[in-house]
Amino acid sequence: MKKIILFLAVAFAGAVSARSEVMIADVFARQTTSLNGKWNVIVDPYDTGYFDYRRQPYDAAAKPGGGFFLDQHAKDKADLIEYNFDTSPTLNVPGDWNSQDEKLFYYEGSVWYRKKFDVQKSVPDHRLFIYFGAANYEADVYLNGKKIGKHIGGFTPFAYEITKLVKAKNNSLVVRVNNNRHADAVPTVNTDWWNYGGLTRDVLLVETPATFISNFRTRLKAGTTNTIEATVQLDGADKSQTVKINFPSLKIAAEMTADTNGVARFELTTPNLALWSPENPVLNDVEISSGADVLKDRVGFRSIATRGTDVLLNGHKVFLRGICIHEEEPLSGRRAWSEADAKELLGWAKELNCNFVRLAHYPHNEHMARLADEMGIMVWEETPVYWTIEWTNAATLTNAGYRRSMPLALPMPPSGLQGRNTIPLSRQ
Repeated sequence: MKKIILFLAVAFAGAVSARSEVMIADVFARQTTSLNGKWNVIVDPYDTGYFDYRRQPYDAAAKPGGGFFLDQHAKDKADLIEYNFDTSPTLNVPGDWNSQDEKLFYYEGSVWYRKKFDVQKSVPDHRLFIYFGAANYEADVYLNGKKIGKHIGGFTPFAYEITKLVKAKNNSLVVRVNNNRHADAVPTVNTDWWNYGGLTRDVLLVETPATFISNFRTRLKAGTTNTIEATVQLDGADKSQTVKINFPSLKIAAEMTADTNGVARFELTTPNLALWSPENPVLNDVEISSGADVLKDRVGFRSIATRGTDVLLNGHKVFLRGICIHEEEPLSGRRAWSEADAKELLGWAKELNCNFVRLAHYPHNEHMARLADEMGIMVWEETPVYWTIEWTNAATLTNAGYRRSMPLALPMPPSGLQGRNTIPLSRQ
């Protein structure tokens, strides 16, 4: 029996950042402040807010002499500052710019977003992060005039720590989003979906304890039907904390001290483990805690494998009845992003008697996977590597998440959706 590598296709777009991106699993289960809503925007087709007259990035200078990310205001008429976020128009976040402004329907280029916000931490030593569900395609992120990161990839979440940069009042968060297509990007210049631009998913201010659970994985142990294996990753100065995991409905729990790298690994066996299937989409509550950090999630346990041309779910041949779904709300012609959007799209699939959907052609938002679990729908989530691929370009393959001479397998995806019903895309 040939095993299928189970993964969430979240690494198709690598990231180059001024600060390292961080993993924050189960962001919607955490203490967050929404930064959604109206953001002031400046359309910048010539990138005059990013490059100087010699086409050098302003943010590369030790002391930038310009750039929209500084969010400056002219002090008098002689001050050469020819932009003003305060008086600029607004766009809704989450949302694509194409469907919100008729003049931007076909636009491909840069748009600058600016949001002002205040901060009040619940505990003084807590840490703060800015989380983006997605920005299509390239995002340069600045806080109070300082660059905090650059993310490349239009369909993957990313986050940066801002604990030491944030102020109590009047923080200026500026993001340059550029949706130009490139031959060595993923996808390439040729796609079969609309190239929506903008901050297309939630933007959140996330508060965590000083040491927190940055990632975890819970899944059925290979070759078993009653053993759960779990891995928990801590982030912070005190990594050797006690980690607890509890499945209340299964009446099993365990605890252990994480190693010096902040990793704790568990194996829990139960005689009463009902396996997830479209006919019986049973989900089990799981609670993971370490110190002051507590996460609650729901997970369905199953095995997926192949035998010849057959797909086996929990060891039994399954016939896939499904359709392809784009991350679009077709009735209003916009990028889909909300839980309501996911319910609508997956609800239509259920009405068609589907037990399976292909999320074409990129990682969709987290709501899709969670609701598919609840509704008894298997999911095929993929990396958009096809058509005009520069196979000889090493940067393209790295951007796609490929590794030479080894299969693509992500042991710790950052979304907190590990163990869910995701079927990988075979190589094309």
